[in-house]
Amino acid sequence: MDSGALYFVAILPPKSLSEEIQKIRYDFRDRYDSRHALKSPPHITLLSPFRAQSGAEKEIVKSLAEVTDSMYPFRIRLNNYASFPPRVIFIDVKRSNELGRIQEMLENKARIQSHVFNYNYDRRPFHPHLTIAFKDLSLENFQRSWDEFKNKVFEAEFMADRLTLLKHTGEIWQPVADIRLTK
Repeated sequence: MDSGALYFVAILPPKSLSEEIQKIRYDFRDRYDSRHALKSPPHITLLSPFRAQSGAEKEIVKSLAEVTDSMYPFRIRLNNYASFPPRVIFIDVKRSNELGRIQEMLENKARIQSHVFNYNYDRRPFHPHLTIAFKDLSLENFQRSWDEFKNKVFEAEFMADRLTLLKHTGEIWQPVADIRLTK
């Protein structure tokens, strides 16, 4: 039985902003021994990792396009640092109606189309964010880094005009398809 590949759906910031965020992640790697966030490009997760059978990628993209066909591009605002103690530090994303709507539509689509998405998460509140460090950030380094970052300012904006499907290679998460917001 094919257990399938692991995927997730996200919004990726434009290249220049991604590079800026990646520098912060490298700083965490070098100063706080946290490298796990470097296994994926900077992103805002909209649909948590799920398994899909090999060969289902085209059907996944088609299902995602059914959602994006009804969506206009929208503005994303990044606003300072925040945390989920005791291990996660992230750049906070200002909530917006558009962001909440697209996340809810994607999650509903994944739950309804169980033949495409093996998506079985409990419903939980959506807290959009861009992860800087997590999982391998020790408790001591979390406290040290959070003491430094909790009052730092980070502000940026960009237009979200696409979703990205990412696939796990066994080592890292790699973008495999962009699905444009086309309305």
